[in-house]
Amino acid sequence: QDELTSNGWQVEIQLAEKMGHPVQNIIARRGIGEEWVILGAHYDSRLLADNDPNAEYRAQPVPGANDGASGVAVLLELARVIPQDIDKKIWLVFFDLEDQGRIDGWDWILGSQAFAESLEGEPDSVIIIDMIGDADLNIYREKNSYPQLVDEIWKTAASLGHAEYFIDKEKYSMLDDHTPFLSKGLIGIDIIDFDYPYWHPLEDTADKVSPLSLGVVGDVLL
Repeated sequence: QDELTSNGWQVEIQLAEKMGHPVQNIIARRGIGEEWVILGAHYDSRLLADNDPNAEYRAQPVPGANDGASGVAVLLELARVIPQDIDKKIWLVFFDLEDQGRIDGWDWILGSQAFAESLEGEPDSVIIIDMIGDADLNIYREKNSYPQLVDEIWKTAASLGHAEYFIDKEKYSMLDDHTPFLSKGLIGIDIIDFDYPYWHPLEDTADKVSPLSLGVVGDVLL
């Protein structure tokens, strides 16, 4: 919130509740114009490292260097570099409680569900980034994402010399923070590298994340 405010964004904390759990989504707004783009990432990390190979560690929380912090890092850098007088409405949304599914009393994507349920109006596009800091970056087309928006972003990536990272093949079908928007009939996309080998163990640490990968994704979005 402080970082966004210091870069001139209008910031709101959206308070909600899902499954009895408090939700705090962070919403930053900038720009005017007809086109309205939402860029989103989740900022929570998983409560339990249930994929850790060592059973003793599975009750500990995941550090979330890639699965959580990488998307946030890219959005915060975009908050710094997106022009203040941009001729679009840009919202940067940091979602709470994305990553707690498969835990008793919880479910996936609670923060984005709360946001989408309360959203008034129809954004032209919703772009979610998740797990995009992997040092071995391989982003495939996600099967549920809106095809025309995928085409546009993958063409942009290729034009910037990033085709080796934005791979022009479908691979995964993801339940992620784009799902509540797709359910409302909105144009949404999930940009994710789900080949990351450190998904939900204690090893999801900063040494597995590459500044190059963060820069590639930020460059394409900008």
